[in-house]
Amino acid sequence: MMGFSIMLWFCSVIMIILSISLLRGNYDSMHGKVFDNTTDKTRYAKALGKPILVLGIGIAVAGAAGTVIQGFYSIVISIIVLLLFVIIVGIWFVKIQKQFNLTK
Repeated sequence: MMGFSIMLWFCSVIMIILSISLLRGNYDSMHGKVFDNTTDKTRYAKALGKPILVLGIGIAVAGAAGTVIQGFYSIVISIIVLLLFVIIVGIWFVKIQKQFNLTK
């Protein structure tokens, strides 16, 4: 279980660094249909930085839950926490994509 938690923490650090970069307005690593068609690329990057930060925190919480909780259900609870955060952030991403999509 410790290996799973370490992988989650590593992924959360990458996600949090990416979100901080986006929140500062750095959109050099972004691409895609909606990004290419939007007029305000900085605002789009900042809008996407917030859910990515929440996802990074959620991944870290899932890793901590896997470490703190002992026994058979530790992996199950950790995955449930991770799925909860992924669903919330997924809905948030869809709303942002619809807001900035100009090719409707």
